[in-house]
Amino acid sequence: MVIFQLVGAAVEFGTAQLVHSKLGFAGLVLLTAALVGIRTGQPRLAGWAAFLFLLLTLQLQS
Repeated sequence: MVIFQLVGAAVEFGTAQLVHSKLGFAGLVLLTAALVGIRTGQPRLAGWAAFLFLLLTLQLQS
């Protein structure tokens, strides 16, 4: 159980560092909002955050 939590925390940390380095602070805030929405069971928050995160990544690709 503890191992799974440590692995999950390491994955979240690595993902956050990657997002912050590529998308900046706005990407990190949107990723955090999406994760909080998922964990608290708020589908509207998670959906909007994921949608805006997708738009931000598409904007940076062009």
